Amino acid sequence: MFKQYEFKLLWPFYLQNFLLSLSKVIMPFYVLYFLGIGLSFFQIAMIGSIRSIITIVFEIPTGTIADLFGRKASVVLGYLFSSLTLFLMFFAHSFYVIMIILALDAVFETLVSGADRAWAVDLLEEQDKELLDRYFIRMRLFRNLGLVISPILASLIVAKANMSYLWLVFALGTFTSTVFLFFGREAKRDTNTIETEKEEKSKYFLGHLKESVLALIRNKILIVLFAVIFIFYFVDEITGLAWTPHLENVGVKLPTIGYLFSIIAAIGVFLPFLTEWLLKYKSKLYILFFTTLVYALLLISVGFISTTLLVMLVFVIFSSAEKIFLPLEDALTNFFIESKNRATILSIKSVVESFASIIGGPIAGYILGILSLRQAFTFSGILLLIIPCLYLLIKEQGRAKARPWVGAQ
Repeated sequence: MFKQYEFKLLWPFYLQNFLLSLSKVIMPFYVLYFLGIGLSFFQIAMIGSIRSIITIVFEIPTGTIADLFGRKASVVLGYLFSSLTLFLMFFAHSFYVIMIILALDAVFETLVSGADRAWAVDLLEEQDKELLDRYFIRMRLFRNLGLVISPILASLIVAKANMSYLWLVFALGTFTSTVFLFFGREAKRDTNTIETEKEEKSKYFLGHLKESVLALIRNKILIVLFAVIFIFYFVDEITGLAWTPHLENVGVKLPTIGYLFSIIAAIGVFLPFLTEWLLKYKSKLYILFFTTLVYALLLISVGFISTTLLVMLVFVIFSSAEKIFLPLEDALTNFFIESKNRATILSIKSVVESFASIIGGPIAGYILGILSLRQAFTFSGILLLIIPCLYLLIKEQGRAKARPWVGAQ
């Protein structure tokens, strides 16, 4: 299952990812919990929007801090502070208190996002570049293993105690999983560069940020890849709102919907192995092209089918396809980023994702207000067809520049 030296090098990342996913027991009951303590759907949506806005404001500065002061420190501190906010959620019942706590949590999460991947990628580029693809796939595998067990654990807790205890489990799991990151190795940094940074931190901070942004602007392939992720998360806002009510409309019972999510997580455990097998014969770009094409066609098909079992099957396949897309998209994006700018550019990518959610949320609500659920799925599928077209554009740009596309195409 693991290559020689892989587990020795990456076990802290794998174990932390598994335990963190295992502790996310609040996620299946997130909306139900807030509704149960008196929040409205609008207030729940407001919390999500505020968190996304905070991500946009803080993501790039905290990514630059990680580049300058160390990715490991940024990630560990981010998770530790986040575990504290999750613990405080156990005592919070007022909308404004909850909003403040989760807003702070969003700030701390920006210390992690981008920096966690940059930490691991730089380590692998220093130690063994051949493990890079396996890292992203294995991280998805351990995440899915945790997410298979997490809903079962959540159900057992809710059966015996109040749902608020789910926050304590989440907080404890976040803290415990972070302890293992202390054992994670970090790539060596250039001592001379570090001394220069210490002398002019403020000046270098702004200079590094400018350098990273310019590097992104000059890289047309990265711009296209960022457009891909924007469209993907924009469409995700629509489908995220539409899937559950549509499943109910076609006759799927609420407990069955929960089982479908468990099935999807279980399938996600095995998909990394399928992805690894596909990578032996096809490039990442080729797999991403066909995955997103199928993804779009499945969405379009939902607008024309009404059989309950068939809709359930499409939902499972559609949701599973995402677990192939995301790790490969992540690996492909990292291929085109220089190490010195990695955390900052990945933070910009996170900002793009958040921006897509901020814009997509209100538009999704508007679309679902004027279109039927079936029409909304068809519209989303047509919009998503842009992504495979963009992958074809990337391929043509790569050929035009005669880039070394080994393992990246």
